[in-house]
Amino acid sequence: MINVGIVLVPNVYLYSVGGMMDAFQIANDHISRQQGAQTRLFGCRTVGVSDAAVVASGGVTLQPDMTIAEAESFDLIYVPAFCYKGMNIFENIVSEQASLLCWLSECWQKGSVLSANCTGTFLLAETGLLNRRRATTAWWLERSFRRRFPRVDLDANALLAEDDRLLTTGAMTAHLNMAIHLIGRHAGPHLAAICARAMLIDIGPNSQRPYQELLEHNLSVDPLVAKAQYWLQNNVGAAIDQKTLARRMNVSQRTLIRRFNAELGIAPLTYLQHVRIETAKKMLENTAAPLTEIVGRVGYFDLSSFTRLFKRKTGLTPYAYRQRFGQLGSSRLESVGQMPR
Repeated sequence: MINVGIVLVPNVYLYSVGGMMDAFQIANDHISRQQGAQTRLFGCRTVGVSDAAVVASGGVTLQPDMTIAEAESFDLIYVPAFCYKGMNIFENIVSEQASLLCWLSECWQKGSVLSANCTGTFLLAETGLLNRRRATTAWWLERSFRRRFPRVDLDANALLAEDDRLLTTGAMTAHLNMAIHLIGRHAGPHLAAICARAMLIDIGPNSQRPYQELLEHNLSVDPLVAKAQYWLQNNVGAAIDQKTLARRMNVSQRTLIRRFNAELGIAPLTYLQHVRIETAKKMLENTAAPLTEIVGRVGYFDLSSFTRLFKRKTGLTPYAYRQRFGQLGSSRLESVGQMPR
């Protein structure tokens, strides 16, 4: 029996808890059909800092099976995702969960495997165990994670990262990929594949890149950067270089680059690349326009160079991206114009 402890913290996402438990239950069901009704491989128990019920993100209350003081020895401890509403609130969560962080460290020292999903990776990183080790987190929290945990070897593109009995996953539903990974480790790849098919879990490339948004949702608080962002977003197809953009903004090229790097961590033309890629992604998702038309509308003229850039930024070719995320049927898309695979 693989004993699994699932940590409950305030505002935990129900799906991040239940999805992991359900995946292990499905594995148990297949094992029991093969080896006998009483045979189970995974046993899950929920654990809380105290015996008080925990209010999940949707308002549902969850009663822990045990407290960390009562907890048995677990082979695997899992920290689910919780609702993240900013670093100030996270600071409060950390202070309230200080005893949990100590318990996680002690369990790892005794041999337990520790795992965390999405925002739960912040709690695992807070123990210090991820320092100088490879980890991942939700792609949209990359900058916050790097600022708070600069010593972690963060790979924000990875869907799943593992280093020295420490498993971390990317955004929300990546916990299902981790569940399949663990089922495969303990019950073999055949059962893992059966469970993945039953749950419609994509166990393809280990990357969050196809899902990442390259742009900040809001304009910068720096008026110069905000003005440049607005102009670039509204002139996505324009042929422009940094010198010309700086002249339009009435500043030197050096000042423009310095302010962009300070605010966004990237150069102005890198930001323009991101605007163009995001615009192309939306057209691939929502229209049947041929790729040659899309490329021209976002300011590129060489199809092969755009395809290489698109794949470098998203992990997929434009064709593969449209196949996965497009809203129109693939047969109609094929009839509109062939795209390089």
